[in-house]
Amino acid sequence: MLRTNRAVCSLVGLVVTVSARAQITTTETFEQGTNPAGWTFGTGNERIEPNGGNPGRYLHDPVIDTFAPRPRTGFGTPSVFVGDYRTRQVTRVGIDLITHRVDFSAAGRPLSVILISDNGTPNDFLDDWGAYHIGPRNVPLVGEGWLSYSFDIPAQAPTLPVGWNIILFGPNSPPNPDWNDVITDVAQLQYFYGDPTRFFIFQVWNLGLDNASITHVPPIAGDMNCDGVFNGGDIDPFFLALGDPPAYSLAFPNCDPLNGDMNNDNRLDGGDIDPFFECLGGGNCP
Repeated sequence: MLRTNRAVCSLVGLVVTVSARAQITTTETFEQGTNPAGWTFGTGNERIEPNGGNPGRYLHDPVIDTFAPRPRTGFGTPSVFVGDYRTRQVTRVGIDLITHRVDFSAAGRPLSVILISDNGTPNDFLDDWGAYHIGPRNVPLVGEGWLSYSFDIPAQAPTLPVGWNIILFGPNSPPNPDWNDVITDVAQLQYFYGDPTRFFIFQVWNLGLDNASITHVPPIAGDMNCDGVFNGGDIDPFFLALGDPPAYSLAFPNCDPLNGDMNNDNRLDGGDIDPFFECLGGGNCP
């Protein structure tokens, strides 16, 4: 990806990169010594090391006793890595991984990505399910150092995309899960060391992760019908969102009414009307 501008968010240690195609990549570097998305291998042994990452700080877990490591975001932890991927037009996720040690071998395991749905019941894990994709590259072996992985996310696909499959995690998981349910409400972003439908022998692993990233297309200010442009077709949806937000959400389920926040006060109200039409007429736009 071509990178034309970079800004560092010093509060959470995220690097935000703006590409020439107007896509924004947010990367968790752990450089501030924090882990706001709750990235974990699921053991509670994780610690942020001051060096040895790719580069700098990284998240290290020295003792993971499992058949397949699963680096993932904290379940129920709000962050840029979860939520409505379709509305945000998420296009890609990525992560850097390293294997310091493993009891036997990490060979022959492709890295997979899983988008987890909590089925609308975040406190009930028995009905969770996910959509997964097996990547082309195997997880790192001891001695290979840091390897980088990325996965295209077809968030705008109306049905389960080619190359993606469904996995059920509990007895109460829905019998016919809908791709649209998970892509519009990702409860957890997870990676899996291997094919998620297979079982592997238990081993003790010593692993690290760094540079977890997510890429999305930022919304166009004033684009109230989410057709990718701001023009006269957005006037009626704008006033619908102002006067009847539930009706707007029903008519444009994949749009965010805050696309009409033209004065940048994080709300849509009458104060946005004049800036809306000023921008529409070729004036200042947010």
